[in-house]
Amino acid sequence: MRTRSRLARLTGVAGLLLASTAVAVATGAGPAQATVVNVSAAGGIPSQSAVAACPAGEFLAGGGGFIDGGGGDVTLTDIIPNLAAQSVTVWGHTNPGGVVGAYNVVAQAICLPGAPPANYQRVTSASASNADPVKNQVATCPAGTDLLGLGAELRGANGQAFYQRIEPNAGLTAGVVTAGAAGGFAGPWSLVGYAVCATLPANLTGTLVSLTGAANSVSPKGQPSGGCPAGALATGVGATVAATATGNVLLTRITATVAQNSAQAVAFEDGIYTSPWDLESHVICWGP
Repeated sequence: MRTRSRLARLTGVAGLLLASTAVAVATGAGPAQATVVNVSAAGGIPSQSAVAACPAGEFLAGGGGFIDGGGGDVTLTDIIPNLAAQSVTVWGHTNPGGVVGAYNVVAQAICLPGAPPANYQRVTSASASNADPVKNQVATCPAGTDLLGLGAELRGANGQAFYQRIEPNAGLTAGVVTAGAAGGFAGPWSLVGYAVCATLPANLTGTLVSLTGAANSVSPKGQPSGGCPAGALATGVGATVAATATGNVLLTRITATVAQNSAQAVAFEDGIYTSPWDLESHVICWGP
């Protein structure tokens, strides 16, 4: 029987995390030539996108992205995995009323070598389009499959709804996404959750590693996840903002490191938000 483990959440404080570039790596006993691909596009007003694709001979496990610059006035709105194209599309949207500096949108494809595992597929879960201030969607992998990576999409909010979580569940069987409307926004919008699923090979184990930073009112916050077990590779990433800060804090980064053994998250307060909040970073690892 396959086993999964969830490492204990630890508490830590991290500085902001620097942008990374594409690199091919071989990590211990893990598969050789796994690749994290980052592609950047210059930010536009009001929105911009970037697309990152896996190289030949590798398949898309999951995706991430970040806003490089923007001073916390640009929302990371979409991380959309496309299995047909083996790519990830990331969108950023400027926040109404914000003073936006120069920024880039960066898409990240998290890739593994060889052919995809059995039952490789994308599961989509979309909410209704309405003015409900908080929305929650769960994209559940079919029976007999496991979560490789995840993604999310905000439709119609135009920078006025923020993710509270893009999070793998503890059993690595579903991706859970929650988002809240910013104060004063009452228009219709919808939330979409994505899960990249496949049957975990018998010789591999799936592990979810999460790390939570300090609860305070410091903004911005950068938070690494813990590291994958020895020989394992990151296949998917996520982040969670304290639920009490829903609609008041926006995620601007959810990425894997270039060594493909941990994750990074960054979040900003939207304007002045004085209540304490924390940020948690997640990484899904597949390995022996």
